[in-house]
Amino acid sequence: MEASDIKHPCQVSVGMPVWCVEKYIRRCLLSVLDQDFDDMEVLVVNDCTPDKSVDIVKEIAASHPKGIKVRVIHQPQNMGCWAARNKILEEARGKYILLIDSDDYFAEDAIPALYKEAERTNAEITYGSIAVVDEDGNPIPNSGVQGIQQKDFVLIGEDKLASYANDNIHVLKLHNFIWNSLIRADFIKKNHLRFRKTKFWDDVLFNADMQPLVQSAAFLSKVTYNYVIRDDSLSNYQARDVINITEIRQHLSNQSYLKEQSISLKGKPYFETRVTKMMMNTFYTIIGIIRNWAKLSEDISSGEIRQAIKHPLGVMDIMRFRKFRGTNLLFWLIGIMPATMSFATIQAIGKIKKLT
Repeated sequence: MEASDIKHPCQVSVGMPVWCVEKYIRRCLLSVLDQDFDDMEVLVVNDCTPDKSVDIVKEIAASHPKGIKVRVIHQPQNMGCWAARNKILEEARGKYILLIDSDDYFAEDAIPALYKEAERTNAEITYGSIAVVDEDGNPIPNSGVQGIQQKDFVLIGEDKLASYANDNIHVLKLHNFIWNSLIRADFIKKNHLRFRKTKFWDDVLFNADMQPLVQSAAFLSKVTYNYVIRDDSLSNYQARDVINITEIRQHLSNQSYLKEQSISLKGKPYFETRVTKMMMNTFYTIIGIIRNWAKLSEDISSGEIRQAIKHPLGVMDIMRFRKFRGTNLLFWLIGIMPATMSFATIQAIGKIKKLT
């Protein structure tokens, strides 16, 4: 029996991790239940939240006409978003899995639009467009988040999605968030996809593992998701007085994984662009650290910075590049310099480009 012929208890499993979102969870959950789509389940993973978020979920489930579709899953202890999302992948019974962050919310008719397109194209993953808003729902222009697809289109074939995502080192054509993406459950199961253990960027790492495997993807120009930028977000350094050094080291560790993961894509048509993007992302992460140096809970050594910028390839491999050879050679050189010189060079480049 083909995977597409398997009968599922429901068509869409909507999953949301919940931790300290009592201010936002009502809007989020109602945006799911109020959709004009009945053939779904809603998996709410309680990551041992200390606030009233789960009480609000239970109250809505008891009073809403579709409340019976809500299933609350309790983690044994606070484990983080990566573990909550893995629990959703394990518990989901739908043909498709759709994740949402519990401080964001769906646009009207989002789920039926994504589902209809997924069924029409038989795509392994279907992307909607994103509206970036503040906590009150007001649009945030020039947010830096890639959100709007210019048209509806479909990519079919090996490496088509990954090539599309990696055809430009300066323009982010495909977001790295995992929410607002309707994914076939059989695709996830076949490829043994899981979220990696990390406090930050579990969705970015998941996408890095997933994108090279996708052979069919559909895109909708319709806005299906409202991405809320919060003042107290962990990613919003500007609004914070102190940045914990363990957070910085986690970001650098994630960048290291992304660089090393790129090596496995050698021979792919997008390989050189992907490697270059990862190196540039690492560079900009370090620039962000330097820019916020006074906010760090403790200093980070120049040796750690040099290790972070170290190129995953050898010089002979880089010399075979047809594109971006000079950029990668520069990063390779910075990575073999003495630590203090490496750090000073990154600082100098940041100043020249007016990034610090």
